[in-house]
Amino acid sequence: MRLCVAFVIIVALMGAALMPLDMALGQGGIATRVLPDAVQRGETFDVTVTFTTPADVFNSIALRDTAPDGWNVTVDAAWCSPNAEYVKATGNQASLIWYGPYDKGVDFTVVYKVTVPCDASPGSHSFNVSPYEVFLSYYIGNGSKIWENIMGDYELEVGLTAIAAICHSPESLGSTQGGSNPENMTLEIWNSGCGMLNWLVSDDVVWLSENPTSGSSTGADDTTLVTVWVNTTGMSAGDYSANITITAPGVSNSPQIVPVSLHVISAVPEISFKPESLVFTAVGGGPTLADETLEVWNSGIDTISWTLSDDAAWLSENSTSGSSTGEHDTVAVSVDTTGMSAGDYSANITITAPGVSNSPQTVPVSLHVGEISPSPQAWLSQYWWMIVAGIVAVVFLVYFLRRRRNV
Repeated sequence: MRLCVAFVIIVALMGAALMPLDMALGQGGIATRVLPDAVQRGETFDVTVTFTTPADVFNSIALRDTAPDGWNVTVDAAWCSPNAEYVKATGNQASLIWYGPYDKGVDFTVVYKVTVPCDASPGSHSFNVSPYEVFLSYYIGNGSKIWENIMGDYELEVGLTAIAAICHSPESLGSTQGGSNPENMTLEIWNSGCGMLNWLVSDDVVWLSENPTSGSSTGADDTTLVTVWVNTTGMSAGDYSANITITAPGVSNSPQIVPVSLHVISAVPEISFKPESLVFTAVGGGPTLADETLEVWNSGIDTISWTLSDDAAWLSENSTSGSSTGEHDTVAVSVDTTGMSAGDYSANITITAPGVSNSPQTVPVSLHVGEISPSPQAWLSQYWWMIVAGIVAVVFLVYFLRRRRNV
């Protein structure tokens, strides 16, 4: 009998030793790839791979997937959920790593993009299925590594159509104007896909113009330079924004938006400040209030020399003069409520600058002083006789009740 039991134990141990490591440790969900059914030459499409973390404790997960030879892969950590901690795209291969740790059973979604080359032959194309090029791996415990093949879709059809794609540089445009219209800016537009790209340009503001507003491109070596300029006539000082829109009929990444920013400086020196008003709230007899900050600067050309003054004894500033060619000067404003009774108070800070057309500027200041809360000592001193009377009454009541019980 003992011999049989020993034989069974030995066989079980041998089976565990011979069992694949991933089976012995209880692997997680299988990595599954999802591809579109069909794509066109020049098209950029998404590849999605999903999997679940293993049921055992693990230290890191790595995913590698390989598109058909000659196809281009791009990858971004933010396209994954959870975000990957390491990403790399090399030609037609995407590599991603998550160092964790993550709880067991966490669902992962990986997205990377693949672009079909213009010279891809129509017909069926396969993603690599070699275990050295396509895998999901993770570490169990202190060093045991598990490898899994990526399952799911691995084949898709490439059609005859050649798809164009809008590409532009730079990603955004910006300009600063000070007294006259700024220099012209340049926007480059070309076709990063296949075939012919026919594009149109438009904007959404009256102060922005482009030339030309249409064109075509057959590839990266066929680029059009679009001149972009602004007309600030009648515009006051401040910050403005707009969008240039590039559209192309039948193109999958149309439209493309190019943000444009414009900072207009006044043609003369000008006082600017923020915030527009200051508010303080205090409790009489309470702690000193924190300072508020006032910023003063020149939003126009040249230099301004500014001075500050106020009309209240309880108000003060740590700096009462300065100069600015555009930089912001910071002034700490404080209040002193010593001896002030509860109520609402108001004052003004005046900013002046000689020779500046919008001088002076006024900053309203409001102060609310609340009632002083009575201290515990004051409350006790006011009602001490009631407390003593209550204690005496309780003592006499207890004494009376005890005497009646003893009678």
